[in-house]
Amino acid sequence: MTDTQPGTAQREFFAEVAAEFLQHYRRGPRFLAVTGVPESDPGRVADALAAALRDAGQETERADVTEGTTADAFRADVVAPFREREAVLVVAGRGLLGPDFRGFWNFSLWVEHDPERSPDWSFVTTGQKDPLGAPREVASVLLDDTDPERPRRLWADSC
Repeated sequence: MTDTQPGTAQREFFAEVAAEFLQHYRRGPRFLAVTGVPESDPGRVADALAAALRDAGQETERADVTEGTTADAFRADVVAPFREREAVLVVAGRGLLGPDFRGFWNFSLWVEHDPERSPDWSFVTTGQKDPLGAPREVASVLLDDTDPERPRRLWADSC
């Protein structure tokens, strides 16, 4: 089936991710991280996901963690004030699934960006070890945004 409108596949993809998130996290302050490989654009992905959450009727805010921000500063300046809200905070930045930040998130997206990768690629099919290890392994969703208009989910498990 061919998309008749630009962005249809992208909107559908993020609507599905938003629905998956909301299936598990419907109420209270909710925190969602978007991070990924250096070649990726987590801010653009976070914007698209935030829009999908708003379309699903959720009060949603966007924030970015810049390089050099400490987990303690993030907790004090962003997380603590947001804990009083009945809303979703979508945060983009590098290193959000590292040990210092990992405990903040209810849900997370890891963004891959490799124009040379085959659509059938996975760590399982190639037998490769993940060089990035734990950050990628703990993400709720892995996505390939090589074609931003047609993001696709990656599966890194062996089931």
